[in-house]
Amino acid sequence: MGNYRSARLVWDSKIEEMQQPISSIQAIQRMTVNPIFENQGYYEQLEVPVLGDEKIENIFYYGDNYDLLNYIVKAEPEKKIDLIYIDPPYMTELDYHSSISIGAYSDIKYIKRTAFQDRWPRGLDSYLDMMYTRLQLMKKVLSNEGSIFVHVDWHVSHYLRVLLDEIFGPDNFINEIAWCFGGGSSSRRYFHRKHDLILWYARSPEYIYNPQYRPYTQGTIKRGLTNVKGDRYKLHEEGALMQDWWVDINKILSPTAYENLKFPTQKPKELLARLIAAASRPGSLVADFFAGSGTLAEVCNEMGRNWVLADASSLALQTSCYRLIRSRSKPFKIIGANNGEDAPGCELVLKQPLLKPVDDNHTLVDLGIDFYWPAQLPAQGDRRDFADYIEFWEIDLDFQEHIFNSHYQVLRNKQRFKEPIALDLLIRLESGQDIKIAIKVWDVWANQTISVIPIKT
Repeated sequence: MGNYRSARLVWDSKIEEMQQPISSIQAIQRMTVNPIFENQGYYEQLEVPVLGDEKIENIFYYGDNYDLLNYIVKAEPEKKIDLIYIDPPYMTELDYHSSISIGAYSDIKYIKRTAFQDRWPRGLDSYLDMMYTRLQLMKKVLSNEGSIFVHVDWHVSHYLRVLLDEIFGPDNFINEIAWCFGGGSSSRRYFHRKHDLILWYARSPEYIYNPQYRPYTQGTIKRGLTNVKGDRYKLHEEGALMQDWWVDINKILSPTAYENLKFPTQKPKELLARLIAAASRPGSLVADFFAGSGTLAEVCNEMGRNWVLADASSLALQTSCYRLIRSRSKPFKIIGANNGEDAPGCELVLKQPLLKPVDDNHTLVDLGIDFYWPAQLPAQGDRRDFADYIEFWEIDLDFQEHIFNSHYQVLRNKQRFKEPIALDLLIRLESGQDIKIAIKVWDVWANQTISVIPIKT
């Protein structure tokens, strides 16, 4: 046993710790969630919402998660996280895409979008370099009561188990959870691979744990536990204590499932909710440094936890923002190492605003989008259905250049890519102002494009 406990994984390029300067991180956007689903009539005019001065706890870092982790360790050592969940690449050597169809059913257009690449130029060495350096930093940002859940499959689970033993110590291993699920498979050369592993390690023996329960089987309820174990034992009202193999949570398999946001590798909310309930408390800070579709953030909002997300994929950022707007999230910030420049080659033309005095103190401004064209389409394409390519758009009613303050967000009401999207807003503003209004479009390829128009009310 002693030799086992001192075992370490060794590869040619392994270094004990990266020495890297702190990256410059800045706020790109502040999001106050106010979703709009249709054009406003005259008596439905919007007003400038109040942006609170309170500190925004919830953050999406758009960029390499190493930079964010390194920044927290060196610049914000007081920031401690009670729970980290990560669903990192599995070293599948595949490119992951998201395929969607947009537009009316009479004129459907099929779009294939790049999500992320799970390819490694030096094979296993490259992958282990990436995971080892980040897991070291993740340990440092955990609170003394903190835990990490690492979601993996058969490709690399054995390597990561050894890395986690080295970094966290084998005595801080808590569980290897088997998440079992169904679904089709065509292989006739091996048993169908229908489970993932979630490796749970704690920062210290004082880790947070709230026992979770599962329903008793009908057989147990029918015969009664006391018939087997005697009068000293009774069925618990909560159910039976949860085991480390889970067969009651399904994968998101149906392309039309309400929860399906068309992001490959998306995990169900129910899975994240169980982990968050078990290893954090209300008010805890919870993080996902491979955010994907942002499932963790939505669940944290529902369960009263604060969150930090990080992902370098533009589609992950967009999908997470869409999810958080749709679910009416608490305010959050998008931060990064750059200022979120426009996607090159996209064309956004705003309508010339129409201004009408309402009373002595207010002016009604009618503004919106006149035209948009993504860089991925040929310049001479059919531009009549340009709005089909808009995923959602948002408006900053007092643009200050250095940060985009999102006051309202416009998206489709029910069918995400199918029904028409509103292109106009009626805003009630104070008269006598010289302001800049900015509109940002997020299109179906996850491009962000901003256009600014000055207004004198």
